[in-house]
Amino acid sequence: MAETSAIQRVAAVLFDGFTVLDMYGPVQAFGSCRLTRPDGTVWQFFEVFTVAERKGPIKGAQGPSTHADYSFGDVPPFDILLVPGGPGTRDEVTREAFLGRLRTASERAAITATVCTGSALLARTGLMDGRPATTNKIAWDWAVQQGPRVLWKRKARWVDDGNLVTSSVVSAGTDMALALIARLHGRDMAVTTARNMEYLWHEKADDDPFA
Repeated sequence: MAETSAIQRVAAVLFDGFTVLDMYGPVQAFGSCRLTRPDGTVWQFFEVFTVAERKGPIKGAQGPSTHADYSFGDVPPFDILLVPGGPGTRDEVTREAFLGRLRTASERAAITATVCTGSALLARTGLMDGRPATTNKIAWDWAVQQGPRVLWKRKARWVDDGNLVTSSVVSAGTDMALALIARLHGRDMAVTTARNMEYLWHEKADDDPFA
């Protein structure tokens, strides 16, 4: 049973050195979640936009830049905050101004979803203390040091703890997004979305061959 049928707004966080598939994999899933009505009109279940410390182009770790639609200061209301990881997290975990804005954004969201070392960023805000979570297995030792009070789970493709959902690296974020779609709009919608993407969904959260 789906929790809601109302359109939901997803704010995807950008920072210099973010991993592009960490962000675009879930964005593709949310953007592909749609229903064609009998009259031919299409209902989109999610609206996605980007947010960063500054508007404009933000350089991804793999080369291409992505345009930030809003700054943290002028971003409109949103339901889901998506936090990717990437090499840039090594710098961002030391920047108190960025972490403060990230914490405020997460507190505004009904659900915060992190991919890869995006969980390390959120862990540094303190919002994950005492909660189960996972992260990138290759960068595991560094990532978990960013949140010593987090209940880290090494063998997990993603961890769903209600308003906090964390995933392992890169493609695991797409699996996590599909799991969120299943929770919010039903498994059939998630399966249809994965099919529209020609994506093989790892449907079990503990199916983690890379742990």
